[in-house]
Amino acid sequence: MNSLGIYFGIKDINLVEASGNKILNNIRLPHPKLEISELEEKVPTDVKIMALLKDAFRSYRINADDATFCISGQDLVIRTFEIPLLPQSELRGAVSFEAKKYIPFKLEDLDYDFQVLFNKKNKTSLVLFVGIKKEILASYVSFAKQLNLKINALEYSAFSVLRFLKLAGFSDAGVIASLCFDLNNEDEASFTVFENGFSLFSRDFDFAGEPAGFEQTAESDLMQKQDKLKNEIRISFDYYKRKFPDKDVKNIFVVSDKESQQGLKSFFAEISIPVRFADTQKLLGRTAGYSSILVKSFAVALFKSAPLKIKINLIGSKLKASREAASAGNPFALLEGVKVDLKFIFLGVIVCLAVFGYGLIRTQTTQQELEAIKNKRLKISSLANTADFQELSNISSQYRKKIASLDNLVKNQMYVTPLLNTIPAAMPKGVWLESFNLSQTKDGRLELALNGGVYLEDGDQEFESVNIFITNLKKDPIFSGNFKEIAISFIDRRNVQNKNIAIFKITCKNFLGKK
Repeated sequence: MNSLGIYFGIKDINLVEASGNKILNNIRLPHPKLEISELEEKVPTDVKIMALLKDAFRSYRINADDATFCISGQDLVIRTFEIPLLPQSELRGAVSFEAKKYIPFKLEDLDYDFQVLFNKKNKTSLVLFVGIKKEILASYVSFAKQLNLKINALEYSAFSVLRFLKLAGFSDAGVIASLCFDLNNEDEASFTVFENGFSLFSRDFDFAGEPAGFEQTAESDLMQKQDKLKNEIRISFDYYKRKFPDKDVKNIFVVSDKESQQGLKSFFAEISIPVRFADTQKLLGRTAGYSSILVKSFAVALFKSAPLKIKINLIGSKLKASREAASAGNPFALLEGVKVDLKFIFLGVIVCLAVFGYGLIRTQTTQQELEAIKNKRLKISSLANTADFQELSNISSQYRKKIASLDNLVKNQMYVTPLLNTIPAAMPKGVWLESFNLSQTKDGRLELALNGGVYLEDGDQEFESVNIFITNLKKDPIFSGNFKEIAISFIDRRNVQNKNIAIFKITCKNFLGKK
């Protein structure tokens, strides 16, 4: 299927029918000129345009189902501005609010779309805003309807120039500027700066007007246009640098006729910006003369086969706004025009019933399997046969706690055999044990009480032996590893069978957390 692009310029309308990258038809039509006094009479002008288009379709036998329209900057409002980083749900409202600061008329008079470039590092969003007056958009939609065409998109001519540069092999990586102009035709020139394919700044200007006070010649006219072009480039760069001082342009790609290139090379060398010129004949064909009008209409004809990173959709925005307005007044507005086929309704009901019936069968089967599993459960006297899953879970949780407590008792029990083996080795001569008691205090500490006696026929020596016993216990690594506090709780002398002996009690305690 051939592709069709139509460029609506300020002085001409150009149609390009292409097959792949080859131009089949290149049709240039004079645009009906609008005087200021005629702006209110839009219907007659639209009729003239429609007549020209229909005649071109008939004469060149153009049979297309869809087309992409390229429109000049004079029909659009294009702004780039920055807003804070916001959630997606709040983005459209914030863009609408901010856009009102930059447009010279009411936002309600526009159909618009926007694209956002997020900068997470600076927590900001750069917004590319493109709008068109509703009555102008309605005219373009009317043209397509009368020609039985579906509009793929309404594309700004400067974006079509970027597509042409990409087709010519230029990369859009980094910050680059594009310049497209035609000094031999009355078409607007486009200056645009892109960052990785996203438009940062754009400006359109034309070369109309003659200087007063002397007779105009072809040579002086060309020189005047060249001077104006250089001046407009300087102004454009000044505007851009004030708006984006931290984004330096690395290259400028120029689409122009060959005659203008030599003068521009020296001009860009003066302002220290690298320049590259597109080989237009390579894309347009050797037989086709250069024309910026042809460049834009050819590039927009390849809208589908050479997509850009810019996804502005004014047609889709208009349709969305129309649906929202209709649904606000009539909740069933979205269903208007939908044809009802009883066969499809019947088929839909059958499918729903089949799905419901299949689900019901699966549910019954699952219930039967569950009952069978319940009947196979072991009979436990402590459990009721009717216990549900929650009750079983609670009982299981209680048993797990009991098992954990018993396991803790086993793991944390104190093995006293190695401990008691150390006591005889620590006892000096004359010391014996009468009893010992191992207990646990309320705060969880273990306590060992050693009750014994000493007989050495000398009270001082007997008291010294008890101290030696305690010192030996403290030196023993096994005993001291379990008991950090070892002290005499009681010591005294008693008469037993006519002999004085020393009776003592030693208390050994450990700290919390020590086995």
